[in-house]
Amino acid sequence: MLNYLPKYYMSQAIGLFMIIFAAISVLFISNILPLLWVFPVLFEVIAFFYFSAVYTRKWANVSNVLYQKMLFLMAFAIRVAFVFISYFFFDYMTGQPFEFEAGDAVGYHGEGAWVAGLLKDGKFDEYLEYIGTNYSDMGYPLYLGVLYSIVGDGVLIPRLIKALLGAFTCVLVYRIASRNFGEGAGRIAGILAMLVPNLIYYCGLHLKETEMVFLVVMFINLADTVLRAQRLNFKNVLLLCLVGASLFFFRTVLAVCLWASLFVAAFFISSRISGTGKKIGIVVLVLVAAGLIFISSLGDNVQEYMDGSDRNLKKQMSNYANRAAGKSNKLAQYGSKSVFLPLMLLAPFPTLVDTQQPNAMMMAGAFFTRNVYAFFVFVTLFVMYKRKLWRNHALLLSIVFSYLFVLASSGFALSERFHLPVVPFLLILASFGITQMNSTNKKYYFPYLLFIAVLVIGWNWFKLAGRA
Repeated sequence: MLNYLPKYYMSQAIGLFMIIFAAISVLFISNILPLLWVFPVLFEVIAFFYFSAVYTRKWANVSNVLYQKMLFLMAFAIRVAFVFISYFFFDYMTGQPFEFEAGDAVGYHGEGAWVAGLLKDGKFDEYLEYIGTNYSDMGYPLYLGVLYSIVGDGVLIPRLIKALLGAFTCVLVYRIASRNFGEGAGRIAGILAMLVPNLIYYCGLHLKETEMVFLVVMFINLADTVLRAQRLNFKNVLLLCLVGASLFFFRTVLAVCLWASLFVAAFFISSRISGTGKKIGIVVLVLVAAGLIFISSLGDNVQEYMDGSDRNLKKQMSNYANRAAGKSNKLAQYGSKSVFLPLMLLAPFPTLVDTQQPNAMMMAGAFFTRNVYAFFVFVTLFVMYKRKLWRNHALLLSIVFSYLFVLASSGFALSERFHLPVVPFLLILASFGITQMNSTNKKYYFPYLLFIAVLVIGWNWFKLAGRA
């Protein structure tokens, strides 16, 4: 069983990306990717695959304690470096230390500064009156407001805290993966999380994703610990409830998926891993939590989303099709749940042409890494099915598939930002798939990459054709 990423998979992925990039540049030469984005796109792909191959081999045999220390320090250093690089880059490019088209980020920053002022003036009740029952957007501005009231409203300190939380997230990913799939898979998962561009990128933005992903991974780590422990631990159960409750104030539907996944896992997990009495206790806990949710205003938020999911999807696709000139895509109106669902493990796809969407073009390399490591997720799913292991990992499977199903039913199915909460768990599944690679399933890797090449070229045609 492998405990590192072989260079073969790294070199094939990088080589194919170069070919795809060159082919798209020739096919759509009048809309070639601006030179400004070529370096970051190439760096994202090359750095992720190259250093994944290097560090999974280099750190494979160090002690457990040393591995976790090196993982945390390296992840933190990478993220801190990106925080400063992105700060000065965005400030130079946009005139402010926020990303392109930073409506949400600027809004969060402004709301956080307002909350800080209200806290200092003893007028916090004004914020509660303003927010009403819109709980899903309350958590991050409130967090920023409390932080700003202590350290001031500069953007660097919150982003350095993001770097710290991002590094802790990598360690938690390692622990979840090693508990589920063994030490070798755990170390690979930690390194993939350390290097994957998406998780690094959001440390440099003033958005809620880094904090939210940290809470999601912490919830799953606690839930997995509770499920696999010999008996229920009050401290872990209390922390689980607190973290699970806090997520309703970041993204309500995501929190529902997490609690539902815990329920499914408790119901299906093998009795060899979790005793019947403990499983009943967890089921009761989830049912009590569900009852409290649905008799509160949070229940109204959830019900409103469920009732309007199909309508919201159609509305969002219509918005994409009819935005201002240069930003609309007329083909978006054909987007539907049946179109999105088969693509959810692979998506989103890289934009390697000029669509005047700087954020999407800058992150194109990161999207391609997702397209590739999804292959190892498929290997894991096949191995689980063949060996009847899925019940042992019901928690991971439940959160991935429940959230992706919800996402496919929304207007943000192919929006990378909304995929971020499941990226750590896809990396965990991919890490186990890497350990299972052999001469039998290795032969499917290159044909899979060719399939991805077709999809990527097709996606870039779609991006341009819809814009006429």
